Amino acid sequence: HDGKPVTADDVVYSFERVVDPKNPGSGAATLSGLAPGGTVKTDDLTVEFRLDAPNVLFPEALAYRGNMVVPVDFNPKKPIGSGPFKLTEFRPGEQFKFERFPEYRRGPAYLDAVTVTEFADETARVNALMSGDVDAISQLPTSQVKAIEGASLEVLNAETGAWRPFTMRIDVKPFDDLRVRQAFRLIVNRQEMIDHAYAGFGALGNDMYARFDPGTPDLPQREQDIEQAKSLLKQAGYDNNLTVQLVTSAEALGADEVAAAQIFAEQAKKAGVTVNLKKTDSATFYGKDYLSWPFAQDFWFTRGYLEQAGQGTMPGAPYNETHWKNDEWLALVKEAFTTVDDAKRNELVAKAQEIEYNEGGYIVWAWRNQVDAYSPKITGLKKDPMGMWLGRCDFTEVYFV
Repeated sequence: HDGKPVTADDVVYSFERVVDPKNPGSGAATLSGLAPGGTVKTDDLTVEFRLDAPNVLFPEALAYRGNMVVPVDFNPKKPIGSGPFKLTEFRPGEQFKFERFPEYRRGPAYLDAVTVTEFADETARVNALMSGDVDAISQLPTSQVKAIEGASLEVLNAETGAWRPFTMRIDVKPFDDLRVRQAFRLIVNRQEMIDHAYAGFGALGNDMYARFDPGTPDLPQREQDIEQAKSLLKQAGYDNNLTVQLVTSAEALGADEVAAAQIFAEQAKKAGVTVNLKKTDSATFYGKDYLSWPFAQDFWFTRGYLEQAGQGTMPGAPYNETHWKNDEWLALVKEAFTTVDDAKRNELVAKAQEIEYNEGGYIVWAWRNQVDAYSPKITGLKKDPMGMWLGRCDFTEVYFV
């Protein structure tokens, strides 16, 4: 939007920036095999990626948000893009304003401008839509769906592979004991949690991510088994005397996740476990202790198994919140990353998933629908199976009716 075209120089600069060993970007974990100097310009509009080793996920990695192309000498304080809208005002934590960019390569958007307003809490956000102050809101609390529909507003309900897990750090007590992790998975009544925390807007999870991955095996669906959970806890030395703190945040994760935490705490009582909730603001949740909480919640969008493993589960992953380690699992995943044959790779993924299903540090209790809301005055919003709000905020074809 500065009048300059996107060129191969920008692509080279962007990827060299991400894989810089002194300051790697969050996308570096997805670009295994691409070393500094491996992104080579061959002409003004062509780039070659010369990998040191096979990486079957490299095409997916090019679409990862951490690998976006930025201009040469990119300045985060003065962001420049090439999309359908040009940024005109940038007030972090308050408001962003965009105007239509008439020279967009796919043709100009229908809307003249877009204003994005941040709200301090969900109630204010819902009220702004109901009063007509805004035309659409993201992440509608599912408890408010009936109220929204009753006000003759529209709900955008997308089935996704997004998940909001409970995270157990396996290198600290009590979760360093596999039996405790297994017990906690058996404490959860998943359908009850979906019905009450998500008002039914979700599907059963089974402690494994990557809902749509072709390598996902048909693992037995876990169900609540309080007696078995109590037995496992007793074997681990906890006989109705285990107390844990569960870190949650309505501001960071949404009211629905706090509701899920409260339901889990009630369910845990049946197994003799006391769960004390620590409710934090967003700054605290994502502060110095983020990725280090012994027991917490988090959120992830839809990904394939290997991509997710590279982002959140492998040693050294940028968002490794469970600190799980398993040599057999790691060997399978590393081999899968370099296996070009789809059938063979899927076999490796299935074996890796079974190990993590039995021993890992996640409780994946549901696949969460992405639920947003908007005024009937607008149309063109699309459902996004990735779990991104408001159809990934792609307003290119949105217009007023």
